[in-house]
Amino acid sequence: MITNYEYLLFKRFFLSKKNEGYISIISWFSLIGIMLGVAVLIIVMSVMNGFRDELVKRIIGANGHLNIYSINKIISKKDLISLKSYKLFEDIKFNGIIETQGLIISNNSSKGIFIRGINSNDLLSISKFKDKIIRGKIYQNDKNQIIIGENLAKTLSVNVDDNIKIAVPKSDMTIFGNIPRFKTMKISGIFKLGMYEYDSNLVYTPLDISRSLTLLNDEEFNNIEIFVEYPDKLLLYLNKLKKFIDEKNLDKYYLISWKDRNKAFLDALNIERNVMFLILILIILIASLNIVSGLIIFVKDKNMDIGILRTIGLSKISLVKIFLLIGSTIGLIGTTFGILIGLIFCINVESIQFFLESFLSLELFSPEIYYLSKLPAKIDYLEVFYIGLLSILLTFISTIYPAIKSSKIDPIKTIRNE
Repeated sequence: MITNYEYLLFKRFFLSKKNEGYISIISWFSLIGIMLGVAVLIIVMSVMNGFRDELVKRIIGANGHLNIYSINKIISKKDLISLKSYKLFEDIKFNGIIETQGLIISNNSSKGIFIRGINSNDLLSISKFKDKIIRGKIYQNDKNQIIIGENLAKTLSVNVDDNIKIAVPKSDMTIFGNIPRFKTMKISGIFKLGMYEYDSNLVYTPLDISRSLTLLNDEEFNNIEIFVEYPDKLLLYLNKLKKFIDEKNLDKYYLISWKDRNKAFLDALNIERNVMFLILILIILIASLNIVSGLIIFVKDKNMDIGILRTIGLSKISLVKIFLLIGSTIGLIGTTFGILIGLIFCINVESIQFFLESFLSLELFSPEIYYLSKLPAKIDYLEVFYIGLLSILLTFISTIYPAIKSSKIDPIKTIRNE
């Protein structure tokens, strides 16, 4: 507990006259360092959280939560129907699809692409995909139509209703030898998923078109895409599906989750996030150590005052509490303002990004590098609380040594020397 006289002495030392004050240059640097350290840590961690969430949302938005593949690259329609009718899978949606790589060719250029063949009804059933169509519409299943990403359309200089050609590695035998399979397609729509990689490389075609390109028959797929109702219970669904595969003796099939498909990428994000956290904590630690030097200088400067206070009865414990309160107050003020600055920045991060890009006339957040078209930020308030708590704890620990040092001053010797 802080007594009244201890609080009065704290105010006297902390808010003393300018020529005697504790808030020296070192102390101001300490406060500003803590404030900036906390603010930057909150901003970076929030942007990392937002970056991860946005990427995951777009990855899942364009892909299933789980995929079933076959060792021989072929999945029968009979097995798909069996999966759909299984009573334990009522909250799971199965889409039979065909995926392959290919080449898209326009009058002006060509580009390697990833082709996904899927029925239009199944495509529309994917969460909010219809809202991603920015021009045109989804193809009709019985026509040679295709939808492509916005960035791919810009690269090829094509638009809705333009014709393009698709080539795949599968080849036809002719008198001139093997030649790649080609298909002339009409662009029915252009989508924007918001992830540069998908908007630049992914195209959707009717299932029958993909079958003809990959030489599969009407009863075959090469992939079953699975969407679950509760993605956070992915392991439960995974176990259910594995049990089904074992019961039906479908040894040729195997399961891959979206986390498995993107494991290296997600691990890299987590490592980067943890490393950034450790690096930025050092900023707060360095600022906290400045409090140590500031308090030591202050103790040296106030030897006479401390000596007089000790001779009139101020206890060592009271002196320690006063100095702990001074250092902790600096940490608390710096942390509080740091949290406010960090939160304000995160809430307005897109406006700040737009202003800086307009003012500096350059692109700060290139989608070609960062995969997203805008800078995301997701504030985790529990994380903000822990950052603030850690900052205050570090400043408090930094105050302990100079506070104890002040209590060891010999009042008689100090007064005699003065």
